[in-house]
Amino acid sequence: MNIMVVDDEPSIVHMCSRVLEGQGHTVVGFTKAEEALLHLTTTPTDLVVVDYKMPELNGLDFIKRAWVLRPGIRVVMITAHGTREVIGQATETGVQHVVLKPFTPIELTRGVEAALGEPPTR
Repeated sequence: MNIMVVDDEPSIVHMCSRVLEGQGHTVVGFTKAEEALLHLTTTPTDLVVVDYKMPELNGLDFIKRAWVLRPGIRVVMITAHGTREVIGQATETGVQHVVLKPFTPIELTRGVEAALGEPPTR
């Protein structure tokens, strides 16, 4: 699968990329939402892992713009702000799965598998 990771924290982008590449996915990472959206205009992407709170564009607004460019793209939202309101907004927007920060590689993997409709890892 072609996966894009978008988070303003480079360490999160690196960790997610390392974990997902280790599972055989092709991963590109971005710390700026606008650069990620530009990439979506030219590159097929199956799934986006995106942070909820970023300085230039929040995750939900990013997702809405990404769906205009790539309808049907699957989404895992990662967030340290896992309030009921945020999770509810993500669900209403159509996000397939939410992973709460801090998360482990296994939690990220399970979130991606759930969003892709694959059976969960044991």
